[in-house]
Amino acid sequence: MKIHQKIKSLRLQKNLTQTFMADELGIDTTNYGRLERGECKIPVERLIKIAEVLNVELSSFLSSEISENNLSEGNTNAILLGILVEIRALRHTLSNLEWNRMNAGSDVENSKFTNLQ
Repeated sequence: MKIHQKIKSLRLQKNLTQTFMADELGIDTTNYGRLERGECKIPVERLIKIAEVLNVELSSFLSSEISENNLSEGNTNAILLGILVEIRALRHTLSNLEWNRMNAGSDVENSKFTNLQ
């Protein structure tokens, strides 16, 4: 199942309308419909917001797409998107760890994770 198909499937499972989704994403309903039909590329930031609205893990969009595809040239975008999402999740986790250490009075150098953001 492609990412746009997974988004539509999850939206329908949760009984949400395209209008509701469009409003939550700050786009018009026509553009949201194009997104669900796979007529446009979905920026990572928008995909993150969609996952939040649908209350699902971001990786749920990517796992089926990557596993159905092989590593041919035409499928590299899905694979790269998956890698980018994982990198952003790691950055977020590392930032939270560093913040927790700083607030706990840890002796860990502040610069260790700062450059990752």
